[in-house]
Amino acid sequence: MRPLSLFLAAALVASCATPTAQVQPAPASPSVAVVEPAPARGSDQDKADLAIVLWMQRTRSSADVARARDHVQVNLATFAPALGDRFDVAAHPRTQALLDRFVARSRAVSGEAKKRWARPRPYVSDAHVAPAVKLEDTFSFPSGHAIRGVLVARVLGELVTSRRAALLEIGLQVGYDRVVGGVHYPSDVLAGQRLGGALADALLASPDLSAEIEAVRAAEWPARERAAAASR
Repeated sequence: MRPLSLFLAAALVASCATPTAQVQPAPASPSVAVVEPAPARGSDQDKADLAIVLWMQRTRSSADVARARDHVQVNLATFAPALGDRFDVAAHPRTQALLDRFVARSRAVSGEAKKRWARPRPYVSDAHVAPAVKLEDTFSFPSGHAIRGVLVARVLGELVTSRRAALLEIGLQVGYDRVVGGVHYPSDVLAGQRLGGALADALLASPDLSAEIEAVRAAEWPARERAAAASR
């Protein structure tokens, strides 16, 4: 996997730069308020973001590209490597249905945020960017894949607590791979991950959703939980 230092460097640039984004109206969703404004076009933050995208483009390997393409779809199969060689995705239909409901909720939040900042994708803003994954017709900031990666990892971590760290590692990589693929800036990913965490906090605090998670755990995960704990 790609070192996380790339994205930590981007976060440092963003934190040190003078904010230059345009004033925005009050957010319609409290969860969107946790995200800093998108870097303004042509700002130092924006230029640093593009430099990282182009650097990644020059250095990505065929394995990096293959993984980024695999991570275009975010579902239970995406996280199977964290759950063991013998994990059977097909044996967990209720889990996938639960994840689908969480993902649907996340799309509404990401859609609101994307429209709010309306940041063009890297390949729209600069012709030097050569995407390696499927293109999308939505705005760039924040990354919806980064939101979903963290959110799904957090939900699965409630079902199989002994694998939380491994699940979150994959969830974060889902976001990073959007930069590998040339379809997002690092700041898009960092914002998406933060928003995904806030959304997970809010949804997992809901009694109704907590009850759904408990029902799915009882139906599909008791044996898996014991096996995962024993393998540590």
